[in-house]
Amino acid sequence: MKKYRGSIAAALMALSLVATPAQACWNNAEQDAARIANMNQMLMVSALRCRFGKQNFLSDYNRFIRFNNDVLASQHHLIKARYARTMGDKAAFAELDRFIISLSNYYGGGHGDPDCTELEKLSKQLAVGRHDVNTLAQMADRVVGVPKQAAQACAVSIAARR
Repeated sequence: MKKYRGSIAAALMALSLVATPAQACWNNAEQDAARIANMNQMLMVSALRCRFGKQNFLSDYNRFIRFNNDVLASQHHLIKARYARTMGDKAAFAELDRFIISLSNYYGGGHGDPDCTELEKLSKQLAVGRHDVNTLAQMADRVVGVPKQAAQACAVSIAARR
């Protein structure tokens, strides 16, 4: 019996070591969602920070949100589903909240790159109408990239975006 317990314990330990990296990594769609959330938080916080200056782009940001709220919401749900899959349903909401708050706090500190002038140009581009996930992810990748919380990509990749 002791022999079996030792074998079971060793198997469980090996399984936990194998499962951890897969849970920690973000697949391509989840990383795109994280990029989009990163760009959205940057624009939201910066629009509020820049609204009293010469480059007030709050109205363009609000137009972007009105046109693309469904796409942004779908990406928000994708991140939450990722947390639910890796941490469980109860922890998913709290972890998503931590993720969004950490992005907001970073941009709330006045990171300065890109500055209000560049963000005004980006907001004008985004405010012209509806965008799909791929377009938003590409724009976000150019401007802010993947946030550090989602930086660990899964090893398996079939295609890359250019």
